[in-house]
Amino acid sequence: MKKTPLTFFLIMIASISYSQDIFRLNADTISSRDLLFQEAEDTLMITRKKKKKKNIFFGIKTKKGFIRTISGRNNIYENFFYIKDPELKNVYAQELYFYDKKKKKIVKSRKILEDALMLHGTYTKRFNDQVIESGTFYYGLKQNRWIRLNRSDILQDKEIYYLGWFDESIRYFWDTEKLKLKEVLPVKYGEKNGNYYAFHLNGEIAARGKFLHDKRIGVWTEFYNTGKKKREINYNEDPFNTNKQFIVREWNNNGKLIYDRTLFLKRNN
Repeated sequence: MKKTPLTFFLIMIASISYSQDIFRLNADTISSRDLLFQEAEDTLMITRKKKKKKNIFFGIKTKKGFIRTISGRNNIYENFFYIKDPELKNVYAQELYFYDKKKKKIVKSRKILEDALMLHGTYTKRFNDQVIESGTFYYGLKQNRWIRLNRSDILQDKEIYYLGWFDESIRYFWDTEKLKLKEVLPVKYGEKNGNYYAFHLNGEIAARGKFLHDKRIGVWTEFYNTGKKKREINYNEDPFNTNKQFIVREWNNNGKLIYDRTLFLKRNN
């Protein structure tokens, strides 16, 4: 049979139509398979979802605590969790948080307190109905994100912690195994901000003070390796003030006061 130009034209139209149908069919098939797979996956996720266990943080079971403080017509509420058996997870930590059962308030300590409950889990502080502080404790240490807000719900500060230190902090060690801590340089927002600590080789604190915008501020204290005070040095509270620092007091290694600036100035005036 001789194929006319009209015949060729009809064959081409049919081929294009068939190709388009095949393309559409393949696309729909792929889409349908994806949808079926997604539905099966979603179903599987739903069936495997477990109920979140209450009062368990970092795998440790805790108990709830609550404090209400009345201030005039206002109420301050603190909700927290605690553990019965405290453990020291950071031997160099300078701030461990507890609920003091006698004073009925949250306190800080550098060691485990006997008649207090170690905080562990989430913490929320409210001024009436407004949350003004929230964060998480891990064996008495601040951990992960902490935020502070004002009464208008405006963020005032946000901090990230790891075992009680700022997460950005730079730590130096006495040994290559990084077991004996020598110095903790607080870093926040790329600057030296916060509490600074230095330690003797035996683990006793060697110095502590505070940085603000890369400058030392307030009173810095140095210690002997016995734990006794060595000297106190005063820095201006304003980091941009150019006034020089001065020694406030100094002690010998037996704990005897050998210099007091206030007394020295009185005698020489």
